[in-house]
Amino acid sequence: MNQKLGRPPAFLPFLGVVFIAGWLLGVGCGKKGPPLPPLKRGPDRITSVSARQEGNNVVLMGLLPEHSQDGGPVTPITEVRVFRLDRGGLVGGAGAASKSFQRSAMRQFTKDSRRVASLTGEALAAVRSGRRLTILDEKPLDGPIPQGGKDLTYALTAVDAENRSSPLSPFAAIRVLPPPQPPVNLKAELSEKSIRLSWESPPAQVEGETPLYNVYRSEVEGLYQDPPRNDRPLSTLFFEETSFTFGTHYSYVVRSVLVSGASSRESVNSSTLEVDPRDVYAPAAPTGLAVSAEAGVLKLFWFPNDETDLAKYKIYRSESETGEFVEIGTVPSTESSYVDQAVKPGVRYYYCLTAVDGAEPPNESSRSDIRGDRLPPVIPSSPAGKPSKP
Repeated sequence: MNQKLGRPPAFLPFLGVVFIAGWLLGVGCGKKGPPLPPLKRGPDRITSVSARQEGNNVVLMGLLPEHSQDGGPVTPITEVRVFRLDRGGLVGGAGAASKSFQRSAMRQFTKDSRRVASLTGEALAAVRSGRRLTILDEKPLDGPIPQGGKDLTYALTAVDAENRSSPLSPFAAIRVLPPPQPPVNLKAELSEKSIRLSWESPPAQVEGETPLYNVYRSEVEGLYQDPPRNDRPLSTLFFEETSFTFGTHYSYVVRSVLVSGASSRESVNSSTLEVDPRDVYAPAAPTGLAVSAEAGVLKLFWFPNDETDLAKYKIYRSESETGEFVEIGTVPSTESSYVDQAVKPGVRYYYCLTAVDGAEPPNESSRSDIRGDRLPPVIPSSPAGKPSKP
């Protein structure tokens, strides 16, 4: 073998040609096999991406994908990356819907944007609620916000447990402007049906700008990731909160918001107001009490109360309308009648009842109207042959 070290034998190319030809013939003559399963692909893109200003910060929101890019189940997401381009012009405007514009925008963003956050582990869990993401960019600008504002463009990607990245999300554009001042003197008035929040306008306002307001609530102080309690920004200096649970601790803040077209910017939080609603409100006294003597017992009937937290009714009895009434029994709130079997014929009994809720401690209503009745007295039988005296 007169060959140099490291080079293949001279006949190997010929054998390679023979092998490839045989393989091609085999492919042409073989049977068609079952279709191969589609290749696994990474997660689909994050959707519903939006950006809003909160104080000097930018809050990004989005929805994690439900499926992979080929429509199959998505592998668990382990990382979310945030990219920012320090200019606008990639969203909206004439021709923005054309494919050529979108391709150009994607090239510009890919070339000039930079990654500003990479969220994994506990950091990702803190900004995630189910599929929803709420991400805070605490330093969108390197210096103070210019009076005329600064345009920014954001996009997100999701990375799964196999380190496969999604495509870029749709862009979210925002112009960051000097924020309004927060409202002051936040107060609360509690009643059985509502928590009435009130506040005062910020002392310093830019001429020509009238702020609206958003109310936020959390059961964890300092964490206000949920949407505002109000459906739309408020022009009033108060808000009636009707959805709450007695015994639950709430933290409230209010933010000023300036709306301009489809965009808005919020102030920082007002001072936090801690609210602890307690159920100290007794049910209404039951009504419609009636007493009837039937078949050796006294039956009580009344109209049911309509409180949603009602737990039971207490029944009280006395042998004197003005005497001391003693509790003789209870029935659940689903009942509106009671049978008193411990009665003596000929004795008039008087009854009243109260309604009791499920609070801790429970609240008991005032007493209902008093009603009474008796069983007929027992007439002793006469000796044989002698008529009984009337």
